[in-house]
Amino acid sequence: MNETLTHWKKLTNPDYLGAYALEPGQELILTIKSVSNETVTGTDGKKEVCSVMRFAENVKPMILNATNSKTITKLFKTPYIEKWVGRKIQIYVESVKAFGEVVDALRIRSFLPVEKELICADCDAKIEGFGKSSAEVVAKHTLSKYGRMLCSACASKAAEASAGSDEGVL
Repeated sequence: MNETLTHWKKLTNPDYLGAYALEPGQELILTIKSVSNETVTGTDGKKEVCSVMRFAENVKPMILNATNSKTITKLFKTPYIEKWVGRKIQIYVESVKAFGEVVDALRIRSFLPVEKELICADCDAKIEGFGKSSAEVVAKHTLSKYGRMLCSACASKAAEASAGSDEGVL
């Protein structure tokens, strides 16, 4: 049985990306949009200034700790945050020792992400993101809806074709 489980921290709806947001074994490939200092309010109501990384994709921002900042510095061979913008990183969850216990934490892979190219089953074009949806979301949606991965243009044609086949059917 493939049961979908909900981590309790998802119910608190925090403003920042956390380890609980990824399913076991899931990794995210995201594009850095900006990095800046922001005042962050913790779950205890305490405010503190933190480095926050925002993404081009429709994903919550991530608080950057020193470990992840050092990994990005090595990955892109520069400590300058302006040179990180537009670059892709791969985020995963790792169990780490912190505050006297083992906890799950977001980490950034020390290698550049390799994205598999998603190809449209109808026209052989590369599937691109559409609106706020990534290429992966478009491919997954069209696969579940039409039984094959489609680019947005072919998905529109498939939608028109299926709407036309429903005419006269009540």
